[in-house]
Amino acid sequence: MRPGYVWAVFTKEWREIVSNRLLLFAVLLPALVFAAIPTGLVTFIQVNDLDPNQLGQIEQYLKEFPDLPPKLAAQGFIITNFMAYFLLIPAMVPMAIATQSVIGEKTMRSLEPQLATPVRVGELLAGKTLAAALPAVSATWFVFVLYALVNGSIADPRLTVLVFSDVWLVAMLTLVPLICLFSVLLGIVVSSRVGDPRTAQQIGGFVVIPIIAVAVSQFFSGQATFSMTQVLVGNLIVGVLIGVALVIGSWAFEREQILTRLG
Repeated sequence: MRPGYVWAVFTKEWREIVSNRLLLFAVLLPALVFAAIPTGLVTFIQVNDLDPNQLGQIEQYLKEFPDLPPKLAAQGFIITNFMAYFLLIPAMVPMAIATQSVIGEKTMRSLEPQLATPVRVGELLAGKTLAAALPAVSATWFVFVLYALVNGSIADPRLTVLVFSDVWLVAMLTLVPLICLFSVLLGIVVSSRVGDPRTAQQIGGFVVIPIIAVAVSQFFSGQATFSMTQVLVGNLIVGVLIGVALVIGSWAFEREQILTRLG
């Protein structure tokens, strides 16, 4: 793979993404919404000075925070449990960018000139994938930091420490980019085989189902957050899936077939 060609594809895609401010706002908005829900709950508990015994089933999870007073433990459980949904952002958000990067170019007839150049399929996929993944990863990291600081300022700085745990710092630096890359690759592969962006997004949207299942099962298992082992296993699984997607993508993104279909 030649870095110069990857960079050329990346810069072209990135200029188009940055020029679309509405798209960038659509990337940031879901992350802010996910973060606002638990932050609102933390604020509600803080303002109303609720007794954790009034919070129903959450009381059984407070033993996971033995060093915190009950009220702060309840807030700590809320912010750590909702953090699993940060993994949804890099899975959902870049899908629209990824599908548009192929189907949009099919519609505008701008894909043929790229396929007619000496750029290889792997280089084209790499450039498009990196350009589509960067906004979602950046938005997730930005909201993650904001989430930690805001909740710490609302209730107690110890909540910030809970968010910035070793497990979640590793997850943010490794698992989030990997999930984002897999989601983008899947979107590009699917969009290279279909002609409708809505169809591509619906098919590619299945990638979020396992993540939702993991988040829900985590809550009902009584575990407030992931362990380091779970994060590392997740990295391994998603890494393998990326490799599979690259192999399938190189086959699906056959330039001669695409040029024939475009013609």
